[in-house]
Amino acid sequence: MTVLSYEDIAKLISIGEVIELMRELFAEVGRNQVVLPERTVIDLPNDGTVLFMPAYVPNVGGIGVKIVSVFPHNLEKGIPTVNAHVLLTDPETGRIMAIMDGTMITALRTAAVSALATDLLAVKGAERLGVIGAGVQARAHINALLRVRRIRQILIYSLEFDKSESLAREFDRSTSSSFVCRGVRSAEEVVIHSDIIVTATTSHAPVLQGNLLRDGTHINAIGSFKPHTREVDDETIQRSRIFVDLRAAALKEAGDLLIPMSYGVISESDIVADLGELVLAVRPGRQNDKEITFFKSVGLAVEDIIVAKRIFDRAEVHSFG
Repeated sequence: MTVLSYEDIAKLISIGEVIELMRELFAEVGRNQVVLPERTVIDLPNDGTVLFMPAYVPNVGGIGVKIVSVFPHNLEKGIPTVNAHVLLTDPETGRIMAIMDGTMITALRTAAVSALATDLLAVKGAERLGVIGAGVQARAHINALLRVRRIRQILIYSLEFDKSESLAREFDRSTSSSFVCRGVRSAEEVVIHSDIIVTATTSHAPVLQGNLLRDGTHINAIGSFKPHTREVDDETIQRSRIFVDLRAAALKEAGDLLIPMSYGVISESDIVADLGELVLAVRPGRQNDKEITFFKSVGLAVEDIIVAKRIFDRAEVHSFG
């Protein structure tokens, strides 16, 4: 059995490649050519959550399960809030072929899905990126979105300003001077000055206020994945043209949509399309440069499995694990 660490995975695949894998995958999802059982979620008394996420992608022969835990209070202990592993199974024999650290896979595939949505929905001239959150997903999203738009400015906000500044300095040191990256002291500053916004927090209440949104903004909301939690307010949803990764999953788990639906602010029919429909061009995306587009992602196990299978195949060639 192949065992691959976080460091191994970082050497075996790039974010650019994962973005293209997501484009291929969501075409398969749009054609109903994947098997995606409902995830099993166990909520614990300490506000922790453990998710068991199986999937099968026949086109690449990838079948397996991701086990991921989200423990918000880990922040107080100085350890990651998200931990994950992916188990990959041989579809011919049923044996476990590989176990991989899923933290890197989760970060890569989530950011790649947002990048794909951004490529399809953001205005072509979008050049100012705002990120609410300064953790693993914030870093991954910046790396991914730099590949689909010519970004000139990045603003990062976190409840802990030191984290925002630290992440901003990291990008200033590691990239060319083609853009400015800095930490800011309020979410409002991010919203007012951004063409593309990412919300990547563990907040249970809105961190993005819709009254501040500029015309033409594109939003990727990826932090909330439970029906009773949300990162954006009602006005954001009311002002936006709404898209999701998968309609069925969003209608079960996306509090950003389910909460305003429960108040009658929006209805299911306000979801314009899911990502597979956009990739296949069977439903329209952005219709003009003034529209606000909102993409809600709750995460799908098929994303993890297709990435894990690509990593496994490459590890076999290069004798990793």
